[in-house]
Amino acid sequence: MGYLLKSIIGAALFVAGTIVFNVKLVELLEVGTCASGNQPFEVARECPEGTGAAIGLMIGSIFAGLIGAAMFAFRGDPPWGGGRRSPLLSVFSWGTLAWGVFFAASGAAVLIASRTSEDMPADGKLGGTIVGITFLVMGVPAVLLAVWSLVTSFADRDERPAGGASSGLGGLGGVGGVGRPTTSMSEMMRGTRSGISSFGSSGATASTASGGDSVSKLERLQRLRESGALTEEEFEREKAKVLSGL
Repeated sequence: MGYLLKSIIGAALFVAGTIVFNVKLVELLEVGTCASGNQPFEVARECPEGTGAAIGLMIGSIFAGLIGAAMFAFRGDPPWGGGRRSPLLSVFSWGTLAWGVFFAASGAAVLIASRTSEDMPADGKLGGTIVGITFLVMGVPAVLLAVWSLVTSFADRDERPAGGASSGLGGLGGVGGVGRPTTSMSEMMRGTRSGISSFGSSGATASTASGGDSVSKLERLQRLRESGALTEEEFEREKAKVLSGL
């Protein structure tokens, strides 16, 4: 099943489950306290027909919402992402958001219905107010936490340099070569050897023109060897050229 198909089906199941749950919960609150069937006591209020079906639909909507949220959270990597995992695929972020949206939306719907419905009995209004406030306390902090986590993930992804995936051995500009200019070891060696060659050719020309510069050239070679720019073998070779006057 593709990424888009899982996203659509998962989101649709979650939204539909949340809506059905809220509708049936409000219906049950409007019924109020009731009882049905053979009871060892006299029933003051019989449950209207369809109450059992409403309870069954409400329970089923919870499972549908859970399945939809899980399908959306585990839908995988987007095909246009080049195999790079998106921060929005964080199961924690989506799970927290689904939890928060479900309880916050249900709490708001029940609380509004209990305050505005004229058909809801007094016990239903009291129960709706308690359930609404409890659901809001359970849902609103989770929504805020999930949104903050997702926004932070977006910000981290936008600030990450595009060339930040270099390996540590491939560059010397920072740890792992992340976000800094890199210079490969082979380029450094080529530059060093090119400098040595140019130094050798210019040194040979200068030594031919003036033998009095030999001491300064030897001192320069010594400094290059001490700094690590020249190996011992290269130092000896260049030293021999200077002394021979090449």
